[in-house]
Amino acid sequence: MTSNLMEQYVKNTKTFLKSFIKMFFAEKYNEKISNEFISTYIDSRIYSYGENEQRFFYRRIYASLVKRKRELEKEFPKIDERVFEDNLRIFQFIFYIDGVRPVTDLDEFVRIICASRKIKFDVKDAIKNFQGRVLKAIKTYQQEKEDFFKPYETTDFELDIEKYTLIDNTYKVDIKYNFKIPYIYSNKVINEVFNEGTIKEDKLIVEYMLLTMVCIKDINKGNFSTKYLVEFANSLFKKQSKLKQTLKAIDNSAIQDKVFLKITYQDFEENKELIYDLMKDGYRFAIIIDDTFNPTLINLKKLSVFKYMLVPENCKHSERIQEVQTKLNNIIIYDL
Repeated sequence: MTSNLMEQYVKNTKTFLKSFIKMFFAEKYNEKISNEFISTYIDSRIYSYGENEQRFFYRRIYASLVKRKRELEKEFPKIDERVFEDNLRIFQFIFYIDGVRPVTDLDEFVRIICASRKIKFDVKDAIKNFQGRVLKAIKTYQQEKEDFFKPYETTDFELDIEKYTLIDNTYKVDIKYNFKIPYIYSNKVINEVFNEGTIKEDKLIVEYMLLTMVCIKDINKGNFSTKYLVEFANSLFKKQSKLKQTLKAIDNSAIQDKVFLKITYQDFEENKELIYDLMKDGYRFAIIIDDTFNPTLINLKKLSVFKYMLVPENCKHSERIQEVQTKLNNIIIYDL
């Protein structure tokens, strides 16, 4: 069964945040309010929801938390406003713990956390070796984040990621194999087998898993703008169970916002209803214009539902499409 790495990554983050905040506040911990702040943090930190007008990543997240604090104060007027203020302020520490902002000296940072807990947050309970527990929890969490991808890493396959010229933050993705195939087969035969039929379908699962890891690393750095255009097998349109299994790796809105599945115009015409259903579920497609397409400006505008329109230079319509290219901003002319 295909794993959804992003779902697990989000789950791990939530689990740590809940345990850390609960340990920090002790008897002053308010689970309901804490969970609301955590959800807002996850939405902004990982899914890029919220106050996008802020230039810096941490400020955008913090602005979303401030906004949620004001909403919660209205929703729960009987709760002491200090609860909301403290739950907001603790994220100034979490920014450093979770890599939103850099920590130069972790030991000193932990000492600041513990001192602030007593003075600024007024948490009086005396937990034995609290400073050591905080340091261990942070180190464990950060190490687990570093080790998260290790079970899924492979030397048999690697991604070939190449930038499209003239299109900002947009990359073409292919998968390469690094294992040896018996010399009795020619390179032509090997490439045909690797890129056709059941093997092509199966390799997509590996490709999407590897690309998901790339996307998570992007997101962890606050990079939401980079987009990846990746191969797709049209044979999956007739295999509902395998289609669902293959797409499970990218079945997450944060990943779907970065990954675009390449299909031909003919694939679109033949599977339009299913493709629209997949788009409703959040999946995104880049359409490759083939010789079956009639390249009128009206028809091109109809394809504006696709963020990217790929036009091979050897397509018989490439010259006509280049004539109207200046009127549209989603066209990529490329050399096969």
